[in-house]
Amino acid sequence: MAKQTLQDIAEVYKHCKAKKFSPVYFLAGEDSFALNEASEALEKAVAPLLASEFDKQVFFGSNTQLAEVLDFAQAFPFGDGKKFILVKEFEKVKEEKDSKALTRYLTNPPEFSVLVLLYNASVKSTERGIIKDFLDFNYLYEAKTMKEASLVGWIVQYFGSRDKQIDRMNAEFLLSRVGENRDLLETQFEKIIVSLGARTEITVQDIEANVVSTKEYSIFNLQDAIGAYNKPQAMKIAFQLLEKDGIILLLAMLNKYFTSLVQIPEMLEMQLPEQAIARIVGTHPYYLKNFLAAQKRFSGLKLLEISRVLFETDVAVKTTSTDHKTLLLLLLQTIFSSEEEIRQR
Repeated sequence: MAKQTLQDIAEVYKHCKAKKFSPVYFLAGEDSFALNEASEALEKAVAPLLASEFDKQVFFGSNTQLAEVLDFAQAFPFGDGKKFILVKEFEKVKEEKDSKALTRYLTNPPEFSVLVLLYNASVKSTERGIIKDFLDFNYLYEAKTMKEASLVGWIVQYFGSRDKQIDRMNAEFLLSRVGENRDLLETQFEKIIVSLGARTEITVQDIEANVVSTKEYSIFNLQDAIGAYNKPQAMKIAFQLLEKDGIILLLAMLNKYFTSLVQIPEMLEMQLPEQAIARIVGTHPYYLKNFLAAQKRFSGLKLLEISRVLFETDVAVKTTSTDHKTLLLLLLQTIFSSEEEIRQR
């Protein structure tokens, strides 16, 4: 039996180009866009080899039995061509106690069938059950979720394929608005492209005007709420981030934010260009105005007090059992306290 391995989904495109297909493709991963794109590439490549439309069938895991899929895949095609079978949402197929039928199929699959199964979840090389069968026979192809740097490159490439241009900085801005789900990103891309008309260059203003923010609250949303002195919104976002990311990361990002506010006057005095200042504080140039406005709201005295409380909070997290929500609440009270209250401490 072949060694277990998680093949990259990019291998699928090599098969399509060479017109040499594996009898089974188990496409798995959390990147649903990559799964659908790969399955569409396979369907398109196999299509010329089908003798009849009856040799193509799409099943859905939520209302399909494994036996039904295998029966169709093993039935002879109409003519001398191939068969193409696609099972979407395979993770919803009820796993049968007796998987011998699947093992038999994978051991000796018919040459005329190309069976593609989409499994919208992550997998490991230590899987058990029916997924292990796909691993054992090297039929599993993994769609890894793209990291931010790769997504930025993909965004630039996507618009380039549509004769539109977006620079990496604006691609990062678009990503910060929508998040990393490529299905959602593509929906927003189409809105931008339609709005451009004959224009080819995509600006921050185009993104602002057409993109609906779908990303969950992030540290950037918290920074904006703090900078705008919106205490209710800041508290709402901060406690959501506490639950999601934990207090250590939250404190580190807040420390970076307030350190940036301390540095801004010096950078302005040095007459650094806005792009350089934005890069140093870690924001998009379009959002630098929010940092500049926030810097005016926080005096030197207040920033010093916030820095002190940030340090004390970090120490308390690491050396005491004080509830993290309590510590965060005390920190937020300091951030939104008046200078008079700070002087009285």
